[in-house]
Amino acid sequence: MLFLQLPLLLALFVGGDNEESKNSVPEGFQEPVSFKVICVLSFHNSSWVQSLCSGWLGELQTHGWKNNPGTIIYLWPWSKGNFSNEELMEMQNFFHMSFVRFVQAFYSLAKKWQFEYPFEGQIAKGCELHAGEAPVGFIRTAYQGSDFLSFQNKSWVSSPEGGRRAQILRRLFNLFKGNQETIHKLLSDTCPRFLLGLLDAGKAYLQRQDHHSFVGWIALAVIVTLVLMAGLAFWLWKHWTHRESPRSILPLE
Repeated sequence: MLFLQLPLLLALFVGGDNEESKNSVPEGFQEPVSFKVICVLSFHNSSWVQSLCSGWLGELQTHGWKNNPGTIIYLWPWSKGNFSNEELMEMQNFFHMSFVRFVQAFYSLAKKWQFEYPFEGQIAKGCELHAGEAPVGFIRTAYQGSDFLSFQNKSWVSSPEGGRRAQILRRLFNLFKGNQETIHKLLSDTCPRFLLGLLDAGKAYLQRQDHHSFVGWIALAVIVTLVLMAGLAFWLWKHWTHRESPRSILPLE
């Protein structure tokens, strides 16, 4: 079932078109809606890393990533949202830059701390829309599945699970003040606008999928009701036929 519920779709697509509605979270959300990019980096040795990256609108994959030459793959006709080519290129460059930086950082840590190959790094970045609240942007990284670094309030924060390694990387990343401002803008402004653009551009598909899911649940409810009624009717018939017949009060010839 698609992550969007019917009330959410109704509230989202019949809302006003004023400037406030374009820059705020639409009313009627039953749960946070998110757009995120997930990358899994598999470091096989000191010169070979494999990556698998994808973009997700809630539970629906909308984007892929081609490592060479580092470009976004749009999986749906509406996956570009309502962004201009210039804005899409800015997002792509940011994604590619951060991807390369994280790979280099993990390699540097592996050399300094003598990581045992192979190992994995995970990155999740994106934004969430909450009803009645400001959008929330995030970047979270992990090493071997454990929290490592996160981006909060225009700065990098190390996780206690990351230990001294995460602290060193945090200090290194926090040296680039200009880069932090760019990241903050992309997470707090660019990403939410892109998310709303995806919802608007893909509304026909999303409405159709949600309608199919809604009809499917109705059909399932009808089938379950009919089965229960049939079972009850069978039980009543079986109970009635197995009752002892009343004895006749007339003498038999």
